[in-house]
Amino acid sequence: MSAATEVARVGDRVITIAELDRRLAAIRRGPYGTRLPEDRTPAGTRLRRWVAQLLASEALILHEAPDDSLPLDRAVHALFVQVTANVTVSEPELRRYYAANPDLWTRPERRTMRHAVRPTRAEAAAVRADELGEPETVARGQLSGPVEDALFAAAPGSRIGPVRTSFGWHVAVVEGVEPAAIRPFEEVRAAIHADLLAAARGTAFDDWLAARRDALVRLAPGFEHPGDPSLPDHVHRH
Repeated sequence: MSAATEVARVGDRVITIAELDRRLAAIRRGPYGTRLPEDRTPAGTRLRRWVAQLLASEALILHEAPDDSLPLDRAVHALFVQVTANVTVSEPELRRYYAANPDLWTRPERRTMRHAVRPTRAEAAAVRADELGEPETVARGQLSGPVEDALFAAAPGSRIGPVRTSFGWHVAVVEGVEPAAIRPFEEVRAAIHADLLAAARGTAFDDWLAARRDALVRLAPGFEHPGDPSLPDHVHRH
């Protein structure tokens, strides 16, 4: 095959300009096709390079996948599972993350109240206890302004208001207080483990894929990554 017709080689697989043109045409027929830059413009040239990277990445995934007969999304998943099967997160790492991020585990103070709103101050002041609404529990920060200030300053069992807001005059009775607390490590360990393991697997897979790309992908001149600093028009954005 003539080098002039090649976009890239991935192992023994050759990606041709005809394939690139077909993929670009399909993208231009898509819902955002009218927003794409025209061919033979600097932006259009960068778009061709981006699509070349896409084709090379797809070919690399299928080259490395344990079963290249699978659809691309399933091939990616199977490869990800295979590559990251041995990635783990240690118990000390979990505890270090817990200790370093106390704000993530802080449970804000919560108050249970019964509440009513009336259009005038006099009507709000006249509200009887049996006219207040059903109990509701709110966390500090869930409300705002003078109602929250009054609610979280009041002692359990006390009545607050009338307090005025743009919605009217508020009165409430504080029925219970749940102090702020830091959730114990054992309570959040599973969530921390899931987050850190997902991050570790993602990093491991990215590193592995970058190494395989270096080993197997050869881009033809003119189809370098649009962010390649050797290009006079390089652009690298995410």
